[in-house]
Amino acid sequence: MASAFLRTGLIVAIALLTLPRAYGHGGVVEEYDLCVINIGYLKAHFKIYVPQESGHEQYCEDIPVRGESIFVMEYLHEGLSEAAIDFRIIENTTGKGTFARLADVEAIEDLDAITVRYEPPSTVPEVFTLLQGFEADGEYIGIVTAATADGGKRYTAVFPFEVGYTGIGYWPWIVAAVLVLQLNYWLMSRRRARRAGAAVALLAGVALVHGASASELADAEWTSRDGRFVVQVEPELEPLVINRIHAWTLRLKTADGAPVTDATLSIEGGMPEHDHGLPTAPRVVSTDGEGGYRIEGMRFHMRGAWEVDVSIDGGGPSDVVTIEFTL
Repeated sequence: MASAFLRTGLIVAIALLTLPRAYGHGGVVEEYDLCVINIGYLKAHFKIYVPQESGHEQYCEDIPVRGESIFVMEYLHEGLSEAAIDFRIIENTTGKGTFARLADVEAIEDLDAITVRYEPPSTVPEVFTLLQGFEADGEYIGIVTAATADGGKRYTAVFPFEVGYTGIGYWPWIVAAVLVLQLNYWLMSRRRARRAGAAVALLAGVALVHGASASELADAEWTSRDGRFVVQVEPELEPLVINRIHAWTLRLKTADGAPVTDATLSIEGGMPEHDHGLPTAPRVVSTDGEGGYRIEGMRFHMRGAWEVDVSIDGGGPSDVVTIEFTL
């Protein structure tokens, strides 16, 4: 009876942990492990950086530390490149916290009185950025409005967020799940002991297919198809496992070993044996000026043979390098 009860609790905890996460304070959700803001039918990758405090760490909405924050929207719909976009940040005085919606914002009589930052409408191609310093913890609401090129329609996204956010999120469920697992393991230990040999063999097999060595990838070099470039990659995960969003650093040099510092890279790929591509849309977010390119949004959702194709435009003839590995 006790064992059955614990197994039921474990199933419930795991189900709660694996529910699709939606940071749906009003406009930002997780989609393929990347944050997406929906402005009507117009979509953009949305992220916030606090570089002086947390480096390359990115946030969907809530910002855990004060400081100069960079709001970034990378357009997924070409209509945003032609739209007039305005961005407003206000103090959240609705009393509804993270449940505030557009109707609550529209009910505020004097919006200007609680406005922390306002960027008037402007047309910005491809990527919209805004730098805003926060000197105090608190609750805020971001309001993004996009007016179509002909001025006929306006679409608005509202996302409440907190600065100095200290919520514990899923940690209680994680701790509960670990405790249930430990209790269940203790009650079932005698049965498991009888099957120890089979369990060891199974775990050994799982270890072989659950991850590839990031250091092995970092030690390898790939030459582009036409021989113009040589590439090395350094995944930030070790081991390189499935279903974890992470970044790669790509080192690019010419065939004779000179660093290539100003190339344009695009990343595609997939699993040829399964005839599907990457589950995310990785892209270069920064360079170090010495031939290093930081690529964010890498994720591999299945075990098997993967290929990552990097198209390289170095100012002359373009070329492609294919990085092959198995998870």
